[in-house]
Amino acid sequence: MKLSTSTGDLLKYASSLGDAVRLFKDTPFRYLNLEQDTAPYFLCPSDQPWQRELEDWAKAAEDAGITYVFSHAPCLNAFSGDRTDYDVTVRAIRRSIESCGALSIPRIVVHTSFSPDFTARQFTEQNRRFYGDLLETAENHGVMLLTENMTDKNTFVPLATGQELREFVDAIDHPLLGACWDIAHANLSTRAKAHGQYRCITDVGDKLLGLHIADNFGDGAHHHSWPFAGIINFDEVMQALLDVGYQGYFNFEASYTLLHHENLPYRRQPWVHNGETVKRLLDPSLELKQKAVALLYDTGKYVLESYNCFEE
Repeated sequence: MKLSTSTGDLLKYASSLGDAVRLFKDTPFRYLNLEQDTAPYFLCPSDQPWQRELEDWAKAAEDAGITYVFSHAPCLNAFSGDRTDYDVTVRAIRRSIESCGALSIPRIVVHTSFSPDFTARQFTEQNRRFYGDLLETAENHGVMLLTENMTDKNTFVPLATGQELREFVDAIDHPLLGACWDIAHANLSTRAKAHGQYRCITDVGDKLLGLHIADNFGDGAHHHSWPFAGIINFDEVMQALLDVGYQGYFNFEASYTLLHHENLPYRRQPWVHNGETVKRLLDPSLELKQKAVALLYDTGKYVLESYNCFEE
């Protein structure tokens, strides 16, 4: 397996997504997950802001010696409001799929949409319509859509376990829809924890085409920490990946190597002294953060080498 990480690692240190990509030049990572969910201009009626950014993302990858291998669509809920909200969400995600086509990114994660009023059956049927409105764009641009498991902390979400994720993908039954397993989400889910990471991953089986790798304490707070900064057992994860013959990237979604003060769910508060806000140590420096990202790479390499599956 090859290591990739997500643009969110360095986004807080840049003025744009493209500039964040450029900062990876001074880290060991050569493969990136382009997190398009951080791009608000996807919601603009005009295509121009998005197209300008798309050109910059291409140039940024060239400048940094980076290859985009994975992406994440805007995190929007198509069923949060009326038909207008649905249309805006579909347009925004179609743009992100088109971005992948233009940048030769083979796979993009698209979250399911949800209403608390849905039954499990309605969830599947409404998302069949939702993904159906995206898959034609995916076909036109040769991009695989991946749906991921979610947490069930606050509400019943029908995609918490590996079995539920597999059944959903099978129900949509389209060659360009696969699954991404988020191990951090699973560690926050009551039902997924009851099954365990090994069973969940093996239940997804050959539909598993992407990973979100992070760690947390399973206590309800969605930290995006690095391996060994939480309680997830990576022997369990690795054995499952080998047993299902996973061929994708070992993709980190672990931007909390050193916390920026704006990282959720807990924010480091600025301190006011003598009427002035003191920011000298509010955040780690960019140099420190890039060293932390380098250590994230070394940590991933250690995990993969321990199972004889590390690839440059």
